[in-house]
Amino acid sequence: MQLIYKKIVDTFNSVKGKEAFTSRGLVAPKTIDINYGQPDNPEGFEFFLPAIFVSWSINPNADQEPKTLVLDFHVLNYPDIHTESFSPQLSTDIVYLSFLNAVKFVLNNLRAANTTGLKYAGERPAITPYYRYQVLSYNCYVDVLEESLTKGTITPAELSDFEATFSLKNKEVPLPTNIDTFKK
Repeated sequence: MQLIYKKIVDTFNSVKGKEAFTSRGLVAPKTIDINYGQPDNPEGFEFFLPAIFVSWSINPNADQEPKTLVLDFHVLNYPDIHTESFSPQLSTDIVYLSFLNAVKFVLNNLRAANTTGLKYAGERPAITPYYRYQVLSYNCYVDVLEESLTKGTITPAELSDFEATFSLKNKEVPLPTNIDTFKK
């Protein structure tokens, strides 16, 4: 989990990651953190909005196979967002939907050395007394015991005591097979 979490933080903090937001006229995420319940208890934590909090679960597969990693990204923006059709803020607060698309854009291109690429698995709303926000879910495979899921290792092999002679048993060129065609 260490490699993928570090990759998430590094990707969002990179120039290219920030450009995904600034090129759309959006503010890049200011806080990226492991989800310890910050949306439910903002007074108990210090963070800045917009924020992304990451939670996960690792599900085992058959023996010796990579594990399935489910990542949930809790995407918080300012708490006063209203997108009702009668709200005068509709045009400005619809920006949150653009912010979600930018987060998806960054995540869709993300992978760590020990994981496959992230695959979008859906989203759902979350409501706390303080925030209304979306949880974006992604799946991938992770190799928790090995250094890399995607990079193989090459073991040098040395051949000895072999003879490399080849010959054709039948030296005649075979005739093409006769195919029956039906004509009217």
